[in-house]
Amino acid sequence: MNVRRASLSPRTRLQVATLLVLGLALLGPLGGVSVVSTARWLLILGTLCGLGWWWFRRGAKGPRVVSAERMQVISRAGLSPRCGLALVEVEGRGFLVAFGDAFAEVHPLPEREEVPRTFAQARRPRPGRGLRKGMNS
Repeated sequence: MNVRRASLSPRTRLQVATLLVLGLALLGPLGGVSVVSTARWLLILGTLCGLGWWWFRRGAKGPRVVSAERMQVISRAGLSPRCGLALVEVEGRGFLVAFGDAFAEVHPLPEREEVPRTFAQARRPRPGRGLRKGMNS
């Protein structure tokens, strides 16, 4: 019999839990342990198992590895109501796509070399500059 735990209905789960509680309650006095202490320990154990199961399921909702998108539309511009241009990146390569009602043309963009950009040092205006003659600050 190949029955998975996830396929059991909530009603079946409740019946199994009830049978386990009743079985432990009947076996408690035989071992010299009171029914009350057995029920308390069973309740604590069930609560801890439920919290652990909830915590595990809560962390398992999303994918663990974030996959990069293979195709991404960078920008899109409309040329007319029925025609447009789109800049598309597919697996790191750029393409210019011209599209319309009955056509689409794909033009690969040339590869760009990564050039390190050097930014010029920003200059601060000197005090007193920018004022017209005769005006005091």
